[in-house]
Amino acid sequence: MKTRILITALCLMPILAMAQPDFSQLAKQKISALDVMVGDWEGTGYLLTPQGKEASQVTEKLRYKLDSTVIMAEGKGVITLEDGTEQVIHNALGIISFHPFTKQYQMNSFISKGMSTQAKFEIKDANNMVWWIEAGPSTIRYSLTIKDGTWTEIGERSMDKENWQQFFEMKLKKVG
Repeated sequence: MKTRILITALCLMPILAMAQPDFSQLAKQKISALDVMVGDWEGTGYLLTPQGKEASQVTEKLRYKLDSTVIMAEGKGVITLEDGTEQVIHNALGIISFHPFTKQYQMNSFISKGMSTQAKFEIKDANNMVWWIEAGPSTIRYSLTIKDGTWTEIGERSMDKENWQQFFEMKLKKVG
């Protein structure tokens, strides 16, 4: 019985694969609106922690993936310790995509500490984007502006979506 089910499933796979609609042209068109982000970026950033303001050297590498239907972002923050060695304090991967059914952008992000989020992502205009996540009773929002080859991003949190407290900032230059 199990063998018969497996054989039937394997026979139907090509038919089911062909039946899937192709949204690749729509995805390419929508994701190309973020072209200004694609490339290599370097600069500085800070994060407010319970111990105070933690500054770091930051790199962001954004690339088109999956035949230019998504953008993959890799971000890394590094500090130099007193003994001259470097320590990675931030290591993240994000995938920005356009969902054809909801007609909305989203960002799935992952950090090396084993956590992930799915954020809503909105393009304000060609050089301004914002994404946010609901984190329990608070909302965390990131706003990005790219102007004259400079990436400026801030992170804020709010308990009521009216009063925002900044906890993060990053200023990067495009290097490639």
